[in-house]
Amino acid sequence: MNEVIITILYDDYEVLLSNKTIYEVEIVSYLGLIKTKKVIKAYKYILIFILSSFLIIYLLSNLIFRVDIITNDNIMKDKLNKYLITRGISKYHLKKNYNELKSIKEDILAKYKDEIDWIEIESIGSKYIVRYEPRVNTKFNTDNKFQNIIATKNAVIYSMDIKRGQIIKNRFDYVKKGDVIVSGYIYLNDKIMDTIKAEGVVYGETWYKIKVKYPLKYESIKKTGKSKKVLSIKFINNNINLFNKYKDYDKKSNILLKNNILPISINIEKQSELSIKRESNNEKEAVKKGVDSALKKISKKLSAKEYIKDYKILNTSKNSKEVSVTVFVSVVEKISGYSEIEEYIDDEDNSG
Repeated sequence: MNEVIITILYDDYEVLLSNKTIYEVEIVSYLGLIKTKKVIKAYKYILIFILSSFLIIYLLSNLIFRVDIITNDNIMKDKLNKYLITRGISKYHLKKNYNELKSIKEDILAKYKDEIDWIEIESIGSKYIVRYEPRVNTKFNTDNKFQNIIATKNAVIYSMDIKRGQIIKNRFDYVKKGDVIVSGYIYLNDKIMDTIKAEGVVYGETWYKIKVKYPLKYESIKKTGKSKKVLSIKFINNNINLFNKYKDYDKKSNILLKNNILPISINIEKQSELSIKRESNNEKEAVKKGVDSALKKISKKLSAKEYIKDYKILNTSKNSKEVSVTVFVSVVEKISGYSEIEEYIDDEDNSG
């Protein structure tokens, strides 16, 4: 009995069947994508079971079943518990990643800054353990200290809110760093009559010269802090992600199951979302964005009552990659500080 084993394309096999004469044609085995499809179809229920099992394991290992707040202060415990629930840290919610936990801890410290000095949220198995250190408020009595209000930097006085002390400098006066604005010594006809603790706050107009560079073409790739684990099937060089939702992401894969015969594997893939920002600016746009960047840099250092009063572009320059901008900025900010002084004692009062 003579036989020939040949390898042909599936489409050619259909042609061969239509043109056969006295020969018997039989498929011995499949190769390539058709073989993979046949295998997947034959074992589809097993694959569905495996994928479902991994999905259930993933959900169970990432669900919170218990939150323990370690404290004897029931009032603070209740406050923290209610706040954590609003942030998704409660039973039957998914666990948070590192950046989300960091943000929650920072927000708690800001919200309860007078009550909590330090806090930690630790993930152990399927539960979170919350520990914190209460803030100890120790107030020292400094009423017995005497002091002047002085300028902490060169400025023109813009506004004054003085509670105690003798005013030496007035609004719109120019002061240098270290100058006394409000004295703790109380004068009458050029003679010191008393020594007190000068108190108040002074705002002044100060000046900054900032040089910034801004690119004509810009690309920024940052991690958003969001991440997830998904199942993926790798076939030859093709990767099929299940439940993928990120447009741009960085990934790390670990093999769960691998077939030593077929070029296929099931992987668990950790995806970290990326935020990709691309800009293309002309000179005018780059200068404007450079100025905005300079103003934003200053604004970050200012408190609620401080603000940028005005600004002026001093000069600009450009090369093939970027523009350089020098900006002169005037800022209204707190310029007052304190300088301790000695109590004045009149020698005449102590003489016999």
